[in-house]
Amino acid sequence: MRHLSDTTRRHSLVEAADFPSASNLQSFHAAPHMGDTFAPIGEVIESAFGDGFTGIMVALVIAYLVAGVLVFNLPNPLRYFAPGASARRAKERARKTAVANGETPEEETFPDPMPPGDLTNEELRRYDGSNPALPILLAAKGRIFDMTRGRDFYGKGGPYNCFAGIDCSRALAKVSLEKKDLNANCADLFASERDVLNDWVAKFEAKYPVVGNVLDSTYDGAP
Repeated sequence: MRHLSDTTRRHSLVEAADFPSASNLQSFHAAPHMGDTFAPIGEVIESAFGDGFTGIMVALVIAYLVAGVLVFNLPNPLRYFAPGASARRAKERARKTAVANGETPEEETFPDPMPPGDLTNEELRRYDGSNPALPILLAAKGRIFDMTRGRDFYGKGGPYNCFAGIDCSRALAKVSLEKKDLNANCADLFASERDVLNDWVAKFEAKYPVVGNVLDSTYDGAP
């Protein structure tokens, strides 16, 4: 019975050590809780900046969201100042007028497709969009594409007309319209620029006919 009493007493001591004493419990309940110690953020902001600050912040967030919606859903106003924009606007007005009058819009005419065949750089320069009777060609990575159906962009007065009649691989890779980049020198491109060039070529392949290759190509980048 003495042994059992000692064991019971030891268990009682262990259990007592696992729980706070009555004085500790009183101290715990008397201590401030986290929610009481830290005031809500809104109260801190209002005390620092005034009662109207929260309303101003809400208004700014709403204005930011509205601006984002407008930017991504409204047409870009800068397009009206791009090269060739006036001609494109005239075509669009003529089309809308015809539709409004119940007429069939006049179909845009294009030169006959360029027959497949390889060209030299000198021959390629003839197809720079300056002659409306000829197709518009450009080369990328030594491959020639017929861009005639994108004449508003690559034809005379178009924003990318500088690409026509040449191998513009470097300019495509660097997304540049500068004269110094209007060539096929691509040996020093960064990996990211090579990826951009490959993306352009993939888009051209999906949209425009491939005419052939540049016979005397100076393209020196990755195949």
